[in-house]
Amino acid sequence: MTPATRRFLACISTCGVAASVFIYIESFSGATINNSWIWAIPLGVGLCVVGIPIRSVEHPSSQSFDWKGFAQGMPRWVVLGNYLLVLVVIAHFVWYYLHGGSGVPTIIDGQYVLNSHGRILKVLTQTEYLTLQEEQLRIAASLIIASYYMPMMYWWFPRASATSSMNTS
Repeated sequence: MTPATRRFLACISTCGVAASVFIYIESFSGATINNSWIWAIPLGVGLCVVGIPIRSVEHPSSQSFDWKGFAQGMPRWVVLGNYLLVLVVIAHFVWYYLHGGSGVPTIIDGQYVLNSHGRILKVLTQTEYLTLQEEQLRIAASLIIASYYMPMMYWWFPRASATSSMNTS
C-alpha cells in the first residue's frame, strides 16, 4: 500500500472522527437521533472504507485477526485513548439505561412515552423525551468516534510489520 493511500485513508478516518465529534457536540444543542440519523449512512460507509483495508494489510492470506497485537508499535497514548473512548461509550449506555431503562422514547397517540417491545413503560414529558433522544444521539456519536479512532491511528502510525508487508507488495 502506497504512502499516499495510507494518507488518504487517514484523512477519511480523521473526517469520520471530526464529523462524529460535531454530531456529539450538536446533541447538547437540541439535536436528536431522529433528525440526525442521516449521518449514519455516510459514516457507516466510511468505516468500511477505512476498516476493510486494515485486514488486507495485516493478514492478507490469514483468516484470523490479532487484536492483541494490533496496537503494537504505536505510541502508548493510542491504546490509552482507545480505552478512554470505550469507557465513554459504556458510560453513555449506563446513563441511558439508568434514565430510560430498556425502553425507547417514542410518540404513541400524541403522547411521549417510553416504549419497550410494544409495552408502554412510562409516560414522558416533552423534556424527558427530548433528553432521551439527545442521549441516543450521544451514544451513537460516541460509538462512531470510538469505531473510527483505531483505524485513524492505524493509518497515521504505520507499524513496522505493516510497513514491511506494504513494501513487499
